[in-house]
Amino acid sequence: MTTPTITILGLGPGSINDLTLEGYRLLEEAAQKQATVYFRTRIHPTVEALQERLPQLQIESFDSLYDESDDWHTLYEQIAAQVCAVAERGPIIYAVPGHPLIGESSVQIILKQTRERNLSTKIVGGLSFLAPVYAAVELDPFEHGAQLIDATELVVLKPEEIAGRVIPTVPLFVAHVYNRRVASAVKLALSECYPDNWPVKLVRTGDIDSAEQTLELPLFELDRTSFINRLYTLYVPPVGEMSALRLPETLRYIIMRLRREPDGCPWDREQTHQTLKKYVIEEAYEVLETLEENDVEKLAEELGDLLLQVYLHAEVGRQADEFAIGDVFEHINAKMIRRHPHVFGDVEVSETGQVLQNWEAIKKQERAAAGTDVQAEGVLDRVPLVSPALTVAQEYQKRVSKIGFEFESISEVYVKLEEELQEFKQARNLDEQREEIGDLLFMVAKLARFCKIDAEEALRNANRKFKQRFQVVEQLAREDKRAYVSYNAHEWISLWNKAKAIIGE
Repeated sequence: MTTPTITILGLGPGSINDLTLEGYRLLEEAAQKQATVYFRTRIHPTVEALQERLPQLQIESFDSLYDESDDWHTLYEQIAAQVCAVAERGPIIYAVPGHPLIGESSVQIILKQTRERNLSTKIVGGLSFLAPVYAAVELDPFEHGAQLIDATELVVLKPEEIAGRVIPTVPLFVAHVYNRRVASAVKLALSECYPDNWPVKLVRTGDIDSAEQTLELPLFELDRTSFINRLYTLYVPPVGEMSALRLPETLRYIIMRLRREPDGCPWDREQTHQTLKKYVIEEAYEVLETLEENDVEKLAEELGDLLLQVYLHAEVGRQADEFAIGDVFEHINAKMIRRHPHVFGDVEVSETGQVLQNWEAIKKQERAAAGTDVQAEGVLDRVPLVSPALTVAQEYQKRVSKIGFEFESISEVYVKLEEELQEFKQARNLDEQREEIGDLLFMVAKLARFCKIDAEEALRNANRKFKQRFQVVEQLAREDKRAYVSYNAHEWISLWNKAKAIIGE
């Protein structure tokens, strides 16, 4: 039994003169045999010319699907499925504008389905629709770079996916903007990366001799043109490096520019990994503060400040030939893939506990691969001492409790806490007081952990509450129009109690 074959033919960008000799002879033979040729669309000048020159040519198209389909994501899948279904009954010709392998999503899906259905294919190339488009906008893609995306692929992207798919600083071509509905969706998608009034060009690829081949208009008017059809490609010129504010690459450029000799910023040029340490901590805590205050509007800004520190360190490292931002991305991407085999591999888990157990096992394997003697590691190793002291204390306590080093009841914690308090009271000098207050705080952290309370978070909440109350105390003092130094302890306590009553705590 002969395997049904699909011959995929490229019709070129528009003029029948662009059809290859091989392609024309193939269509001539089909006309002589009165065989049906399946065209992705009839809306193409070559199809009109073929009907005049080869009147016996039997033409079928999938134009109805463009009008009937409500789901852009499955449009080409529907076309491919119908092409393959017909091909299973016998060899067919499937003709598409341009070159079959350039900007033709339906062809890529057909090639995939034919492999699954054990069908054979043959590609008969044609001049790509991109050639006249590049000529119309006078752009050399090798010199400037170029992005190409099908309109139906672009419009199904989520807003957060568009920034990763479209690079605004590189010329963009959006193929197959075939009606106003698609144009409207394309406009909304591109508004994630470009200004609403950004000048774009609609290029008609089907009639390359037309004086109206190119129409320039602002992006927001893209869906207001009434003559859009399947022959149009959208050209979006690149924005400047300082204008693509939603692009990670812009931040990298800004940091490089700030540290550039000799016309960068003097302060930024002086920074090193060591001088930047305090800013990393400061920005991390400002992110934490917005999280605790549930200030989601400010969170994006504070995360940006923290990200700035990452890019600054990466640029310092690049200039010193230590590492670059690409190394940062590579390490974290590889690590996340490696540590989530239940997502990116074939490991199965049923609950969070198993995820954490796997996570720790994978981290141990990573340390061993890096040359660490994991057998010699202590229980308290790898806890960063630069973390907040209460956090370190509770992490130490959590780790030793896993091996049984723990009080049996909270009453024992109270006894130990009272013991540490008495030792502090009995301290004879500042050094002893400093040591005993540390022991006392350590036991306070223990009490908090016994009650399943994050000691660091609890203290931050207490600080925040104190600040709110004292701000009311200050306001009350201002209303009395007295200098702070004139208040005695009793008066301050009175104001404090009034503040508590006002706040309601």
